[in-house]
Order: sequence, then C-alpha cells, then structure tokens
Amino acid sequence: MRTPEACQEISRGLSERSERNPGCLNQKTSAPWKGARNPRHPFRVPASVCVSMPSLRGEMPKTMSATENILIIGGNAAGLTAASRAKRLDPRLNVTVLEKGSTISYSTCGIPYFLAKMVTAEDLISYTPESFEKERAIKVHNNTRVDEIVPARKRVTATRTDTGERAEFAYDRLLIATGVKPKIPEIPGASLENVFTLTTLEDAMRINAVLASVQRVAIIGAGYVGLEMAECLYALGKTVHLYERESHVLLGMDSDMAQIIEYELQRFGVRLSTSAKVLALVGAQRGVSGIKAASGLGIDPVDMVLLDTGVAPNVELARGAGIQIGISGAISVNAHMETNVPGVFAAGNCAETFCAIRRRPVLNYIGTVAAKQGRVAGENLAGRRTKFLGAVGTTVLKVFDLAVARTGLCSEDAAAESLPVVSARIEAPDRAAYYPTTRKIWVKLIAERESRKLVGAQVVGYGDAPKRIDVAAAAITAGLRVDELAQLDLAYSPPYGNLWDPLLIAAQAVLRRTSVW
Repeated sequence: MRTPEACQEISRGLSERSERNPGCLNQKTSAPWKGARNPRHPFRVPASVCVSMPSLRGEMPKTMSATENILIIGGNAAGLTAASRAKRLDPRLNVTVLEKGSTISYSTCGIPYFLAKMVTAEDLISYTPESFEKERAIKVHNNTRVDEIVPARKRVTATRTDTGERAEFAYDRLLIATGVKPKIPEIPGASLENVFTLTTLEDAMRINAVLASVQRVAIIGAGYVGLEMAECLYALGKTVHLYERESHVLLGMDSDMAQIIEYELQRFGVRLSTSAKVLALVGAQRGVSGIKAASGLGIDPVDMVLLDTGVAPNVELARGAGIQIGISGAISVNAHMETNVPGVFAAGNCAETFCAIRRRPVLNYIGTVAAKQGRVAGENLAGRRTKFLGAVGTTVLKVFDLAVARTGLCSEDAAAESLPVVSARIEAPDRAAYYPTTRKIWVKLIAERESRKLVGAQVVGYGDAPKRIDVAAAAITAGLRVDELAQLDLAYSPPYGNLWDPLLIAAQAVLRRTSVW
C-alpha cells in the first residue's frame, strides 16, 4: 500500500505532466470535497473519477486515468452486487459507488425484525463504506445524492447531503440502481407527524424513535410490509388496525388462499378492514390522531400510521438523462441490463424485469431478483455479455404462525392477461399423518388450460412447508405441464413429507379438471 507521501508525490507528478501537455484532460487536480480528510467521514475520491465542479473551482480538471471508471448509483442489493462482481472479474477497474443514504449494504427485508426488537440495526448491515472499500477495493460515497446524469459528457453531478458540497464524477460505464420510492396516497393528513412509510433503514430508525410512545397503530395497506409489520407491532404489545382497500389481503394471492391469512391475523387480535377506503388522516400539532374511512361510522383513534400503499421505481435521474422508461414505469433494459444509452446500465427495483411467463418486461420488487440483475450487470460492466434470463415472481413471508409463499401468476393475474387457466386448491398433511409434528398445508396450482403448463402456485402452511414453492418455481421456469409435475420424483421420509407430496396431490387435482384425466 502506498504511503500518503507517495500518493502526494504521484499527484504532483500528474499535475506537472498535465501542465506540460495542454492536450491532456486535466490541468489542475484538487479534492472535490472540503473536509475530506475527516477520519470519521472519509470521502477521498480518486482524481481519475471525481473532477471538481466549474462553478465551485472556476475550472474543469481534465485528467483521466487510463484505467476504466465504473460508476454505480445506489449502494444496496443490485448496486453493490454489481460493483463486487465487476471488480472481481477485472481488478484493474476503478469502481465507485454513490449512495444518497447514510447506510449501505443492509437487509431491507430484515427491517421488520429490527423494529420487533429481534435483531439490532447493526445486525442488518453487512458492510460500512470503509469496510467495503478495505475488503473489496471499491470506493463508496454515502450521503451523496446524484443530481444529474450527463451521458454526452459521461459525467454525473452530485451533492453531499451532510455538507451541501458538490462534485462531478466521470465514468466510462454507468449503472443506475436507484431502487424505489414510496407512493404516498393523496389523502388529507398524509404529511402529519407520526405518519410513516417504510422503504429504507433510515425510515425504520425514525419509526423506532417513536414506537415506545405510541399504542394504537393503523397500517394502511395489507401487502408484504403491512402484514409483516402487523406481526411486529403485535409482538411489541401494540393495538393494530389493518386497512386494505381491496377485497382481500396480499395481492398476488387468490382470495381463497388469502382467507387463511386473514383468519390468522384475526386469531392474533389484529383488527382487519378490507374493501376499506381511507378518506383522511386527522390530527393536530402532536401529529396524527385518527383515521376516517368510508366504511366507518366515525374517526378511529390512532397514535401512529404506517403507509403500505405501494412503491414506484425511482427513475427521475434516468428520465432526465434521456434514458428510456418502459411501459411499466421502470427503466427499460435488454437482457444484458443495458439501457438505450450506450454505456449506461440499470438493475434492481428501478429496472424492468423480464417475466418468464408473460414473456415481457414487468415490475418486480424482489430482493433476490435485484441481486441477480446486479450480478449480470456487474459482469457486463466488466466486459462480458451475460444475459439475465428472467424471473417468475417467487416470494415467501411469515404472518404470525403461518408461512405464505407464491410464484408465477394468480388467477386474477391470468384474467388480466386474458389467459384461460384451470386451478385447484388442496388441503393436506405436510408430512406423514401419524407423525407427531404434522400440520396442515394448503396448496393451489394454476395451469394454462390448453397447454396444461404450470403458470402459478400458492402455498400456505407452517414451518418450512412453503419451501415447496421453490419446486413450483423451477417447474414453471422449465415449462413443465401439470401432468409432468404430478410425476416428479420428490424426496419422502415421514418426518419431512408425505408419500404423496401435497404439491403432487395438487397437480393431480388440476388434472382432474382437464380433459386428460
């Protein structure tokens, strides 16, 4: 490792060389951030990557290293996976990550367990900017908001959110991994104190700061976050009221499967209102104090409101740079995660995902998919031509004692696609009926009527029972018909399963509703 004195000597040499050669890109190099030497907030930027803003310095340094600069906007699943993969494949690359938040490399999916006091915030964080740089030789600038992408100049302008200072970063290839932003419903009172969204660890810290002082919590929206937070808040002894505007919880599950989840919520004392349109949040100086719903007789008193009303791809930067936005609202990419602008890639929740069933791009906000897209993007940033093969939308979550999983299309999805399907739901023991720990499992399979190809599966059960969804996801990806699924050779032992696995029983039930049975 070079000493600081050696680095200064190299820097002086570069400056002298650029002064001797007017054709060089740089005539003077200076640190882009004041106070960059603060050991608590190191923010040193290689001169080859970051060049000072003309408005701040009066001139544009023009030196660029022969090493290619890979710049990544976004410091979580997709962005850091891409950064790590690119650097591993080509250690010569100068890889830099810009993250607007204070924290990088944390588990978004683990946030409810932090709020439930099951884990600490530190448990969720895999790396700090300093440890990531030390271990992987990748520079990460947190608290850095990117303001503009200028593809014609291959530059990105950014602002330090903690100091207000500005800088400009050069790139040869750029990855946009800006994630999502919450959708805030247009209802009166949505900006009151103690009304929260939950998409980042910073959001969680704000919620955590007030949890001890609140008792009655309303959750608007019964999606993944809403359901997990209902259990979290129940574990903390809070009174929870869950409002869902649709006719059942958890879109992506059919109503007959969602009913099992709704019963579980009510069994644990969660008050559930479906087909509930929230008209307004009411409150005063102390913050939100009540909810007015269309179906209610008055105002329900609350101390805190959590909005689980959806998210949208964060695409403003991309749109401003002339990057194509797809019909889904996310950044349009090809199989190599390339945008329409040469040298610019996108991955993760801000980018479209190719649906292996619909055979077209869709929105997909699943962390595992974001990581896979990031890996593909990272390989291509390093010069490979790897393809992302698509996803089928496989998810699992815990709702009190239940484990809930799904993959592919639900019946409502199929109807929206005008796809004729046949489906069946079965209830069976999850292992040998006589085994002491046997419990129920519910499995629903959905197949295309004409081809009999499996296009969707839903599983509700206990423990590891919903891991069967992985078999269904593999079957959908492979294009298996339900008659082929019904004959899969699956493992069996009384402590772990049934002689006839519930997945195979469900496949047989679907076949009975087709002309081939």
